[in-house]
Amino acid sequence: MPSPAHPSPNLPQKPAAMDRKIKLAPVPYLDLQTKFLIGTAMILLVCCLTGASVIYFHEKRQLENEAYAKSELVMAAVDASRAYVREELRPIMFALLGDDHFVREAMSTSYVGRAVMDRFSPSLPDLEYRRTSINARNPKYEANPTELDMIEYFRENPQASEWLGIVDAESQPEFRRFKPVIFEAECLQCHGDPAYAPRELRNMYGDQGGFGRTAGELAGVISVGMPVDAALRQVRGRAVTIFVVAFAASLCIFLALGLLFNRMVVSSLRGLLHSFQDVTGQHQPGPGRDELGLLGVSFNTMLRELHSSRQQMQQWNLALETEVNRVRLELEKTQEKLIYNEKMAALGRMTANITHAIRNPLTAAGGFARRLTDVAHGDRERQYASIILAELHRLEKILKEVLILSQDKPLSRTDQALDAVVQTALERHQPRFNDQGVRMQADFSKDLPDIFLDTEQLDIVLDNLLENALDAMPQGGRLTIATEVQEREGRKWAALCITDNGPGMPDAVMEVLFEPFTTSKDLGTGLGLPICKKIIEDHGGKLLVSSPPDQGTTIHIFLPLNQESGV
Repeated sequence: MPSPAHPSPNLPQKPAAMDRKIKLAPVPYLDLQTKFLIGTAMILLVCCLTGASVIYFHEKRQLENEAYAKSELVMAAVDASRAYVREELRPIMFALLGDDHFVREAMSTSYVGRAVMDRFSPSLPDLEYRRTSINARNPKYEANPTELDMIEYFRENPQASEWLGIVDAESQPEFRRFKPVIFEAECLQCHGDPAYAPRELRNMYGDQGGFGRTAGELAGVISVGMPVDAALRQVRGRAVTIFVVAFAASLCIFLALGLLFNRMVVSSLRGLLHSFQDVTGQHQPGPGRDELGLLGVSFNTMLRELHSSRQQMQQWNLALETEVNRVRLELEKTQEKLIYNEKMAALGRMTANITHAIRNPLTAAGGFARRLTDVAHGDRERQYASIILAELHRLEKILKEVLILSQDKPLSRTDQALDAVVQTALERHQPRFNDQGVRMQADFSKDLPDIFLDTEQLDIVLDNLLENALDAMPQGGRLTIATEVQEREGRKWAALCITDNGPGMPDAVMEVLFEPFTTSKDLGTGLGLPICKKIIEDHGGKLLVSSPPDQGTTIHIFLPLNQESGV
């Protein structure tokens, strides 16, 4: 046979026209319901076949077990009769007649076993018993090809004590059970060297057949067989009946599923498909596509249109933001000093009035907004109430930050371990670290003494700085926090360093970093870093920021170790 990689030269050559591109016929259109029905039919058919097969093989196994039980009874009877001859009759016969006499009917275990089976077989007419060997004394009991194969099997598998199964014999299935015949030392008197065998045995069979055996030699098999054709037909009949019944039940289920699928799925999909096609303007069916495929095409078209609209909106927003930033920068350059002075002066004068004027309405509005959330009947009303609550919380936060920045509230300081305060702040933000995939590494100095500080105020500083770091790493990153004792300007300081690997800040932002109400965040107030700087300076410390573009941001906080400059 020629190799598939090298076609036979006798085959006709491919016409030159075959090298041209063949135009394929359109793929037949199968709707979703047809595909579902075909798939369901195949599943039900496979389930019916599987169930019938399982029952068939189970029944066949039961049949083998019953045949095995019958064969066990036969072999036990034969083994008992042979043991009786070997252990009782033969020794008595040799003692009475001498070693040269041999009475086959009383001293041959093989002959007695077969004689017992000849008398036992009328009770089980379908059962066949054979004890055969290689070079048998009686040619009638010479091993046939099947028995020779089994002898070879037991030689190759000396640990096997039997073999059983259903085989084809004379065009009909039979249950067969084979056991090996192994010669023992006591058998060699009649099957070993013919010179030492009983004289009457040699006269009866000659000195060739059945002799020359050795202890432990495997030279024959015992087999019990019985036909199982009729029983297998019954088993197959039951399996076919079960398959037909299961198939009929599956057919009913199949019809019910088809009707249900059409009513609940296909009709809804077609309605949704028509809606999408009306929106996209595509009504041409694609080749070989079902309703889901057409729905996917329409959905992808709509996504492309939405993406194009979004890009256009982004361009408009970018142009608008650029223009707004340009105007803002111009205003900041011309009015920076004036705005700053007026802002801080007005903030100091109006803080008390603003606190009383805003907090009371905010409290009332918050109560009514929460009440609206409870009594709202629709999702839109609840959404509006939630937006109101969120904006009220934002206003309260702004008010609190303005109060912190504008008021000179006395510090309530005690001796505290800086590492413990920092660790508590890290634990508060740990869930957000995990959510954003931020890896945190802390390196606390063991030589750092307690510091005279206001824990509540320092918590505000740490929360602001950690939130800024997390905002700079929305897609995850690395945050490093370290404490140590440093000597600067002739004195010792407790140094706290917080470093992220975010994008850093441009120079324009760094110039106005600590000015109130200046922020680069969409929803920021611009008060976080000014508040942090004020609190640290109230403690007699310093706050420095290093943020080269694209190299992350590092915050250095220095707190005095003695109480003189902190009071």
